Amino acid sequence: MASEWNTKWGRCLAWLATLSVIGGCAGPKAMTGPEPPNVMPTEPAPDRQTLALDSSHVKPMYMTLLAIDLPTVVQLTTLENFDIQQARLAVQASRGRLESTVGAVFPALVPTALFEHVEGSVRATPGNITGVGFNTFQPSLAVQWIINPGRVVYDIIASKKRLAASEHRERAVVLETLRRSVVEFYALVLSQADVSAANQSVEEAAELLRINRLRTQAGVGVPADEMRAEARLAGRRQDLVLAMKALYDASVTLGLTLRLESTVTLVPDLDELPPIQLVRDDLDIDELLGIAVTFRPDLEDVRTLVEAVAAETGSTWWGAFGPQFQTTYQYGGITGHSNNTTGGEGVPGNLIVNPASASGSFSSIPIANGLIREGISRGSKQLDSRRDESFSFSDQQRVTAKMGWRFSLSAFGDLKTAKAIEEGARIEAMRRLDEVNADVVRAAQASRAYDQLIDLARHQVTAAEEALRLSEANLQAGTMTTLDVLQAQDAVSQARLRHAASVVRYNQAQVNLLAALGLLNEKTLTASHRSALSSPPPSSITPSSTHL
Repeated sequence: MASEWNTKWGRCLAWLATLSVIGGCAGPKAMTGPEPPNVMPTEPAPDRQTLALDSSHVKPMYMTLLAIDLPTVVQLTTLENFDIQQARLAVQASRGRLESTVGAVFPALVPTALFEHVEGSVRATPGNITGVGFNTFQPSLAVQWIINPGRVVYDIIASKKRLAASEHRERAVVLETLRRSVVEFYALVLSQADVSAANQSVEEAAELLRINRLRTQAGVGVPADEMRAEARLAGRRQDLVLAMKALYDASVTLGLTLRLESTVTLVPDLDELPPIQLVRDDLDIDELLGIAVTFRPDLEDVRTLVEAVAAETGSTWWGAFGPQFQTTYQYGGITGHSNNTTGGEGVPGNLIVNPASASGSFSSIPIANGLIREGISRGSKQLDSRRDESFSFSDQQRVTAKMGWRFSLSAFGDLKTAKAIEEGARIEAMRRLDEVNADVVRAAQASRAYDQLIDLARHQVTAAEEALRLSEANLQAGTMTTLDVLQAQDAVSQARLRHAASVVRYNQAQVNLLAALGLLNEKTLTASHRSALSSPPPSSITPSSTHL
């Protein structure tokens, strides 16, 4: 009979648990979406002169000098960066919360072992006080199921949405970290170009000083020209020191992102840097904005969070007004040992007399006589009931089922708070959408501007170098002064820096634009970089040999 009872209730609880988690215990669906579009240029880039790089003048901050290229930067970023590691841990935490939410749907096993020892007096069932002494041991195993169906459903939905949001957030963190590391790499490239330009300016200033000293010694020059050249050389050396400091700062910044030792001086492992186009020009701004809205992972993050918060609002409502079901099945047993199981009657009160007294009393004082008679009565009862009894182990089964509601005025405040949080999530989603649109517009405009500046800056370099060559020749012929040469050197230095900045800023703008579209990844960066370097343009910007 007991086995039939166990089987019946076990099946009942199993069916209830199964019905409660249909669709809830399934794992989150893999993120699927439209295939990302190919925004890379389909035709080869037009031949454009590249920026020549030379790291021979870079000295290490301390002892170690490490050359690093863009593919290595990308690889180290995804492996070692702290932000990416934290984002991955956040996904694991969200997955754990989902598993916890689903696990709360199933019945709980409650094993219990109770030992009880009672000695002294207790209240008996009729209400009288009686003396007892017993031990009880009661082991049991209960299957307890407490559930608010509506709240459980919404909790599972919210947990799934939060897990999906954390996965989108992980992708967003990877994308942003990649973008930042590549931009920092190009900043290091620009710093190295500044160092090269500053070093070349130092050499040109030193050559000008040498010429003026020779002219002064020959009696065809003036001391003022020599002093101007010497002052210019000191200024160029200061510029070189500041350029080196900027390079060291850029090295430390990139090393921090890549988790490399800050004492290691990083230099770009590049001989030249071509303009690298990552997004083709035929895409108008509406197409770019549409791509960003579809593929930006941070937008997917806030959208999914809005859905999660909406589900949590439903969970709050069901928790406040929904019914709660509770079912418990307990199986166990009980055994024990009892002292004085059979109570004794003792000596009747009318037979308690003092045979040594004619009146049968024990004392002439009534109170003392009553206390003596009561003590004799209790003692005789205790002596009469001295019999212990042990009970063998007996099984027990208990089944309870309950449905109830709990209404509280605090529920209205909880609902108001949940609604406000939901509305705040929607506002955050709209704010993030505006920021994404601004990122796309800003990066697109920067790409166009720096694309135009590259050719203009290159033309400026060519003209300034030719002007410097003519100024130096005229100085040798005596038709120009040292001041004219100094001004020409300043123009060349500024032109070189502008060209270097235009090429680097263009590449940074392209990286920012691809990231703003949500399409930046390791494969795209590595492939575009290697493709640009494998197809070198016909010439590169190098200093004229006449100025070295």
